[in-house]
Amino acid sequence: MMSKSKLWTPEFFDIFGFLSFIIITIIGGFLLISRESVPDYAIYILLIIGIAGMIVDGTIVYKNFLRRRR
Repeated sequence: MMSKSKLWTPEFFDIFGFLSFIIITIIGGFLLISRESVPDYAIYILLIIGIAGMIVDGTIVYKNFLRRRR
């Protein structure tokens, strides 16, 4: 089991943020495909935030954690 100090490191929040942006992008894509009664601009904002966040957090996670461990 992880200790509290190990769990709340910046790495945890970078990885958690990346996963959160994936979920935001999936929700935006689902709303776009299903044509729910949500304004189009709100769907596009969700998609833009999700994709931009995935790019930023994904780059941070890759550079600092995945590439470093090889």
